Amino acid sequence: MDRSEIERMIPHRAPSLLLDRVEEFVPGISCVAVMAVDPDDPIFSGHFPGRPILPGVLMIEAVGQTAAVMMAAATAQGTIGNALLAAVNRFKFFKPVTPGQDVRIQTAKLAEVGSMAYIEGTVLADGVIVASGELSVVCAS
Repeated sequence: MDRSEIERMIPHRAPSLLLDRVEEFVPGISCVAVMAVDPDDPIFSGHFPGRPILPGVLMIEAVGQTAAVMMAAATAQGTIGNALLAAVNRFKFFKPVTPGQDVRIQTAKLAEVGSMAYIEGTVLADGVIVASGELSVVCAS
């Protein structure tokens, strides 16, 4: 699934849409997406000069967007209104991500209660886990 197909499923748009493609998904159950970390992104001029690294908050957002695609795929319309981040739980960062790397984001739904979904997310760069944790996401129209 390319970026235009992702845009049909979730409301995020550039520059806030972080996902470049979705490689696989099981609607409502799991999803794998890829984010290319662009060396020309202006965020790197200030984070950090001389040693640019991808901010952890952007990795968390990429997990949230991947979860939104996973949840949208499970709807009858194949789209989702606003999947809002409700909580970040036990997220840990193990290695920095640098400009030019491709980041693979894996999500899996742990549980769902009403409009709230509990999501496990893993972020990998070069096949190595760089971050992981859980998110609580609420679907709001």
